[in-house]
Amino acid sequence: MALINWFVDTTSSLFQRPPLQQQQQQQPLTHVSWSGAERSVHSSSDDGGSLCSKPVAGLGRSSHDEDAVDRLINQHRASLGARSDSLASVYSGAGEGRYGSVAVRGEVEFGLQYNYKQGALEIHIKQCRDLAPVDTKRNRSDPYVKVYLLPDKSKSGKRKTRVKKHTLNPIFEETLKFHITLEGLETRTLWLSVWHSDMFGRNDFLGEVTMSLENKVFDDPLPRFYTLQERSEPLDELLSSKGELIVGLKFVPPEAAASGGKKPAAAKGALHVLVKEAKNLTAVKSNGLSDPFCKSYLLPDKMRSSKQKTAVAKRTCHPTWGHTFVYAHVTLDELAERSLELTVWDHDRLASNEFLGGVRLNLGSGKHNGKAVDWMDSNGKEILLWQWMMERPNLWVESCLPLRPSLDVRHNS
Repeated sequence: MALINWFVDTTSSLFQRPPLQQQQQQQPLTHVSWSGAERSVHSSSDDGGSLCSKPVAGLGRSSHDEDAVDRLINQHRASLGARSDSLASVYSGAGEGRYGSVAVRGEVEFGLQYNYKQGALEIHIKQCRDLAPVDTKRNRSDPYVKVYLLPDKSKSGKRKTRVKKHTLNPIFEETLKFHITLEGLETRTLWLSVWHSDMFGRNDFLGEVTMSLENKVFDDPLPRFYTLQERSEPLDELLSSKGELIVGLKFVPPEAAASGGKKPAAAKGALHVLVKEAKNLTAVKSNGLSDPFCKSYLLPDKMRSSKQKTAVAKRTCHPTWGHTFVYAHVTLDELAERSLELTVWDHDRLASNEFLGGVRLNLGSGKHNGKAVDWMDSNGKEILLWQWMMERPNLWVESCLPLRPSLDVRHNS
């Protein structure tokens, strides 16, 4: 019973409040506002009259006051926790930042070396100097450095430094590592870019350096300065590159009848598809490689039973399969209305397989039996290879086809 009485007394005291007028007298309404470098406090008068403005003691135009404001923002950022970091990560991805908002200037100092013991490329980011200011009024930015080994621009292929606040001459002294073989580096391009970190919006591009690693000799690890450049058009092409697929095709016509040398009326031929190899595939795994395989459909047949696949090539971005798919019981007239879809995937035992690129081989008519379809969409080399196959029965024709970065992929791998 004593416990119940204590609870009643305690809860009753919680609801005892002074009159509203008394509250206003004890706790005057106060809030801070600012415009530019001037700060003032607005407070209610003692008699409840209109708000007035007056200077706040200790708040002038000094850098200490600016830092105080920044601390308020940082407190808000800390309250967001991991969520703010995830937002920054989303906006700092390849192609997700804001280009052209700042005139590029300045330099970045970094060095390259290959760690043979660990099988890793090490990039020592030392510093930047004379960067462009995003905050022009205070003449400062919040820079960081981001690095990819193109054509891999996946999330796992990104490395970046910490953000340095309020400076145009940040000192990083950080080493970013990519675990990749020397052979794998032969087809890579180093893309190092500098960005201003914007916690509440899109990060601003401050400049970039690109460097082909083909035939690169890593004999001088000492850092050196590189002039930051504006975004380059050749880089846009490299970003969209997904590699190449080397494919051979052959149409085998129906065998002649044993007697009379005539073909049976119902006889059909077969399409042979040799998936030889792929080059320069995107690395999606943390070791800088992929586990690719190739999958095939002869559209519009999308039945699971019609799917054919190669074996998985382990730990490589340059797989060699040498695998032949055979689609029997087809004629040349039918192939003129059909489409061979070849897609390349990274095999993942624990999660969904990741699409690495694909091609479609057909006549590019956009129609199937007179009806518009989206999968009769070949162009360029894709159409040419399909035409060669139809014009040269019983002969292999081959081509190196650029993988498309996206397809209307309608099949689960």
